[in-house]
Amino acid sequence: MAHVVRGCLESDFDAAAGTCAQEIWIPQQTSLPALTVEEAQTIGIAFAFLWAVAFVFRRLRKFLDQA
Repeated sequence: MAHVVRGCLESDFDAAAGTCAQEIWIPQQTSLPALTVEEAQTIGIAFAFLWAVAFVFRRLRKFLDQA
């Protein structure tokens, strides 16, 4: 989904009055790139793996503290 913002070419801008003679619509870059389904799944799997590793370390620490 493209985001557009209003803009003005430098040649159409009147600096004295602060107005634009002809406004144009300029495509705005998004902060995050578009992801494919496969890329999103890869990121999700990585998060799940990291969470699982942290969970295992936490359980291991609790087990060792009880021993």
